[in-house]
Amino acid sequence: MKKETKPSVKKSGHGGKRDENKAKTKKQILEAALDLFSKKGFYKTTTREIAKKAKIAEGTLFNYFKTKEDLALYFFEVEIDGLVHWYHEQDSLRSAPLPEKLFALIHRHLERITPYEEFIGAVHLRALHPVSKLNPLSLDHQELSIRYLRFVREILEEAETKEEIPPVGQFGAYGFALFHVATISYWLHDVSEGKESTLALLDRSLKMAGTVLRKGGWEW
Repeated sequence: MKKETKPSVKKSGHGGKRDENKAKTKKQILEAALDLFSKKGFYKTTTREIAKKAKIAEGTLFNYFKTKEDLALYFFEVEIDGLVHWYHEQDSLRSAPLPEKLFALIHRHLERITPYEEFIGAVHLRALHPVSKLNPLSLDHQELSIRYLRFVREILEEAETKEEIPPVGQFGAYGFALFHVATISYWLHDVSEGKESTLALLDRSLKMAGTVLRKGGWEW
């Protein structure tokens, strides 16, 4: 009678280490790219310069990001993750009114992207191209949008539960997402000191929207 042998089980340690190294390299590439974008601009910065600053071969760079658009999408992915994490860490916002929560959310985002204003402007223009991965209708962009929309929907659902606003459904999340993009567009063209005009508009708009919703909801 043959002795049964147990199937060998591969340890996942090497895989975990490999994933950590990949994540580290992606972050390294992004930091190098953002530094160059802030100095030379999005269009004038070459992939060769990014690879050199990140201290990797240009071929290695292409293994992670095929184009600068892919790099931009990764930037926004990191920003969304960072924004969601930051929001959940803010205990003071849990009991705050909805307009204050949404104001804090966009304000935090604007603070984070301020060092990369030229890059953000270039990306917004690039997004107007129909074939660009940065275009809102592209699948790459929509994957990021869905993550953000679900996050916003959670915030709005909490406000609905507290009866701060009537049920707004998915339309509410889409509406706020569009408002967020419009605010960034306004911010890019704001020449006031400290972008104060943007913050003032943001504050007034959110308070007005909250008042309208409390009075009549979405019934026009």
